[in-house]
Amino acid sequence: MWETIESLGDDYLLMAIIVIAAIIAGYYYVNTPPARPPPRIAKPAGAAGKKPAGKKPAARRQEEEVNDGKKRMKIFFGSQTGTAEDFSRTLSNDAKRFGMAARVVDLDGFEPDDLARETCVIFCLATHGEGQPTDNAKAFYQWLMDAEKNPATLANVEYAVFGLGNKTYEHYNKIARDVDSKMEELGAKKLFERGEGDDDSSLEEDFVHWKKRMWVSLCQQFGLEAPDTSEEKFVPRLKMLRPDPVPLPTVTLDDGSTMPVRVFTMNNKPKMKADGVTPVYDIKNPFMAKIVAKGELHKPESDRSCMHIEFDIGSNLTYLPGDHLGVYPENDQVLVDALLKRVGADPETYFSLVPLEGGEPYLGPCTLRQAFTDAVDITTPPRKAVLRALAEYASAPADKARLTSLASEQGSEDYNRFIKNDLRTIAEVLDTFESVRIPVEHLIELLPRLPARFYSISSSLHANPGRVHITAVLVTYKTPTGRVHNGVATTWFNKIKVGDRVPVFTRESNFHIPASKDTPLVMVGPGTGLAPFRGFLQEMAYLRAKDGKSNECGLFFGCRSRDHDFIYQPELERYLHEGVLSFMHLAFSRERDEKVYVQHRMLEDKQTIYDMLATKKGVFYVCGDANQMAKSVHQALKSILMECGGVDEAQALNMMEEMQKNGRYLQDVWY
Repeated sequence: MWETIESLGDDYLLMAIIVIAAIIAGYYYVNTPPARPPPRIAKPAGAAGKKPAGKKPAARRQEEEVNDGKKRMKIFFGSQTGTAEDFSRTLSNDAKRFGMAARVVDLDGFEPDDLARETCVIFCLATHGEGQPTDNAKAFYQWLMDAEKNPATLANVEYAVFGLGNKTYEHYNKIARDVDSKMEELGAKKLFERGEGDDDSSLEEDFVHWKKRMWVSLCQQFGLEAPDTSEEKFVPRLKMLRPDPVPLPTVTLDDGSTMPVRVFTMNNKPKMKADGVTPVYDIKNPFMAKIVAKGELHKPESDRSCMHIEFDIGSNLTYLPGDHLGVYPENDQVLVDALLKRVGADPETYFSLVPLEGGEPYLGPCTLRQAFTDAVDITTPPRKAVLRALAEYASAPADKARLTSLASEQGSEDYNRFIKNDLRTIAEVLDTFESVRIPVEHLIELLPRLPARFYSISSSLHANPGRVHITAVLVTYKTPTGRVHNGVATTWFNKIKVGDRVPVFTRESNFHIPASKDTPLVMVGPGTGLAPFRGFLQEMAYLRAKDGKSNECGLFFGCRSRDHDFIYQPELERYLHEGVLSFMHLAFSRERDEKVYVQHRMLEDKQTIYDMLATKKGVFYVCGDANQMAKSVHQALKSILMECGGVDEAQALNMMEEMQKNGRYLQDVWY
């Protein structure tokens, strides 16, 4: 070919070269893939026709998928108090030790549609309340369970699930079980059997036992060296930096004033509404609400205290009667100072904790006093993993041996007695084992974050525009060893004053008034279990004044004495007089030699309850203590259905189960 071209002369040669070059260029243009598009900018959630703001730019997702030869894994957590997140980080550290590339992901920031792109995932999922997902897992759970999908949607995904629950609740580990079942239904391959932990007795032991067996299986499946299942050593993943002190960031309040941002919100980037300007207030970005009223509900004769607190939320938060108010408290300064003194740290040290490999700060910059006041849980009995780490910092052989024993599987009985049952705090553990000298940054890394506390809202937004109320008993008690402990949040509530600002957010529940005014309500709520029913009654009084009609409803309320702790007495008596309450039965447990509780009053008016629930298809509500009261009320209801309905025990239990499935037997209970 080239010989023919040379014979044509220079002009023809040039023309031929141009033609051939054009042909070659055309070939490569047709057969070369298009260049990567520029990174997409996430749009505000709610913008018409756009993806949610949580969607990651394509370029970033591709960067995460760079093949470095390691088995890649994402560990998703759904956590309300931080335990599932801590377990996820433990799994991530394990995976890295075994040669995998693991990353912990908050489900709240994950785009569910991207799940099909993953190859290997582990879920650590807590079940919250009455079988509900945690706040940060709600959107993912709804996407997974509700959407219609092809049965092979997740065919390329391998997965495992560990659930965190409490066996004393009816819907034990429901979320983990649902996710496990749905993943299989959508074609995902289960790598290992689902694990379940019971927070009522052995959560940490359940998790450790499950993960050890899981890693042996996964390493065999992935062709990796089998892990050493002996007790793991604590390997810090954070380092302390000492930046120059700068003024804390401030937040502008609803009245135009400013205040320093609390530590727990320092690195959070709030979600925005559709306008891209207005923040969404939630568990990660609480609203700084002003206390506008605070009062004592118990009478002077009572030896206890119950607080009524009102917050001004304006139009920043919304709720329905029966929802919950989340509050971020502060630790008691006496406890904070004592702990920092024990570890030899200056409270005014200004610091940041950052990952060893770099990146955004895990905590700070702030002072140690601020961190231990706002961010770190210093009162919950430390888990075994913490004791295991403390043993590494003990210089006395006896201390090291005892801590190691307490943290071992064989030492579970001793751990439950000495730590859990005796309710020892981290400071009390350190005081017991005097030779432990742990750097303060390692202690912060080991301790869980200070979680929000949740309270049943005791008001109606219609009756109290721009306000939300809560009802809280001041918690103080003696441990089995005689030490006095105080509740974190209520001790703080007791000290703060009208005008102070408190970080709050609302959380939706399923504990609501029926949509139809023809549906009766039977409400059982002793003590502060009355709180949501006060909101119900305020709402029904509002509807009655507006429409001239409200639901038939009866209340069973109990306390120790009419003259001591009958909270909201004038208000309840007014509702009874006005007809908002159809009836009210009271149980005062300390006014007679024989104690009388709400379940006894229920049995005294069994026919009314049966007619409202069985004949008129009403809704049965229970709020308060789950250990004894809720169980006793459950038994009383079963007896009423058996006696008044003429059915046996199995039939009565079946009726109650159907009521629960249909949303006609609702509980808002706590331990």
